[in-house]
Amino acid sequence: MHICYIHGFLSGSAAVKSTILKNYIKESRPDLTFSAPDFPDTPKEAHDALIAYFEDLTKKYPEIGLVGSSMGGFFSTLLSGVFGFRSVLLNPCVHPQDYFQNLIGDHVNTVTGERFTLKPQMLDTLKALDASIAFNPCKIKVYLQDGDEVLDYKKSLSFYNKSEIVLMHGGCHAFTDFIDIVPEALAFLENKN
Repeated sequence: MHICYIHGFLSGSAAVKSTILKNYIKESRPDLTFSAPDFPDTPKEAHDALIAYFEDLTKKYPEIGLVGSSMGGFFSTLLSGVFGFRSVLLNPCVHPQDYFQNLIGDHVNTVTGERFTLKPQMLDTLKALDASIAFNPCKIKVYLQDGDEVLDYKKSLSFYNKSEIVLMHGGCHAFTDFIDIVPEALAFLENKN
């Protein structure tokens, strides 16, 4: 099986959780393969890049599992619906247009060095992408930390209420104890049911 890490907003393929997952697979699960695409932070470009990436990747790997963090959780949910992937979400962003309203303006992604501007019309793109989401709740497992200082975990509890949810007390948006759940996250992705 191929495991793919989908990074969050203002992050990239070299993110801490991506590196943890890559190293764990290399050291403990050499039977799995791993990749983490870099994609733009602007919504339409991110969506188009991810769709193209997975259209290509599905030709190489019959089984793909996703691990998505924050905005990567939003895109993993969308991709799960489009391609049927099993996905593990870490503090996922639900209804990103609600959060991005306060992020209109210029940004620099410190991981990739990319400069970009979030424009008001991009909220419409996010709304449309959000409305297009249709996923099988059995194929998604959500890990939430109620100490998340960036996103309201209660939105995820509501949105993913038919999926398996693990609510952890404390923590933070960065999900710094991710290494502790990697084995069970991979077990969920490999489950054939």
